[in-house]
Amino acid sequence: MKLQSLGTRVLVKMDPPEQEIGRFFIPDAYLQRDVVGTVVSIGEYVELADVGDRVLIRQHSGIDLVIDNDDYTIVQEDDILARLVDEQDNQSSDEMYA
Repeated sequence: MKLQSLGTRVLVKMDPPEQEIGRFFIPDAYLQRDVVGTVVSIGEYVELADVGDRVLIRQHSGIDLVIDNDDYTIVQEDDILARLVDEQDNQSSDEMYA
């Protein structure tokens, strides 16, 4: 089955919960629900995320789906809190928190 996001919606394939992501620690209370995933589809009006981006989404947002035994969440673009970028992709450590 293939889903195509519409409007400002983003389809995110959720990662299993992790305690740490790179140098960032995620508290247990926030791990009650998967909050990190990879964007697999974007609507035509989405500007801040691209397919393949690893993102941190707002807890308790969106609609959860299971497709072919994989967990997905459809969220509004505004529910994406941050993009996770590998340190090697950053040009300087000052830009990491920009």
